[in-house]
Amino acid sequence: MDVVDLRPDLRMLRGRPGQAYLFRRRGGVVLVDTGRVGQGGAVAAALRDWGDDRDALTHVLLTHWHADHAGSAAEIGSWPGVQVWAHRDDAPVVRGERAGPAPLLTEAEAALHAVVAGDLPDAPPARVDRELTEEVLDELGLEVIGTPGHTDGSVALLAREEGVLFTGDIAAEHEGAVILGPFDVDRERAAASFRRLGERAGDVDTICFGHGTPLQGPAAGALREAARAPAVPDPLG
Repeated sequence: MDVVDLRPDLRMLRGRPGQAYLFRRRGGVVLVDTGRVGQGGAVAAALRDWGDDRDALTHVLLTHWHADHAGSAAEIGSWPGVQVWAHRDDAPVVRGERAGPAPLLTEAEAALHAVVAGDLPDAPPARVDRELTEEVLDELGLEVIGTPGHTDGSVALLAREEGVLFTGDIAAEHEGAVILGPFDVDRERAAASFRRLGERAGDVDTICFGHGTPLQGPAAGALREAARAPAVPDPLG
């Protein structure tokens, strides 16, 4: 995973195909998503390089169950003191209690999916210590925003005080534009979640996507503009 520092309290771990983020919070560090299977060593190295060690990591927050986001949740969740949290509608899939529903792919998405996910190993079952709902996590200074449609329990995470938004895969960045994330289980529901997230985002300064380059400063307004467009930007639809 490549490390990109976005702010003093935020670094992106860019993997293939998914991304993860280390975010300093009150009393420790939170990892938003984990990347694919086998990324524990890369996360530990990124912590050390940041002046922390594994003990600084307190939480893994999963935006959804897909293997490019939850692939290393079992590995990193085994570290001492680390809690794994996921939305209650995705938690059974993360635990391996049931299979997650397959996305409904357009022809264009099917071609892309074969390229980016063809060799992606399944995520092994991982412990989920807390099942999230749409709520405020006071202990972490984060708001959980439900974004159903990508998966049943996909979420975004908003640090309102710091102006940082983690979109998960409900939105993606492509060539500076914000588009609907592909590979959804319910495209209509995902589009509604996309619009709602744009309105909830408010005056965020930094938007961190599951796929694509983060947007900062004035460029972060692209999500709000896309959410208000007559049609949700969906080039693969």
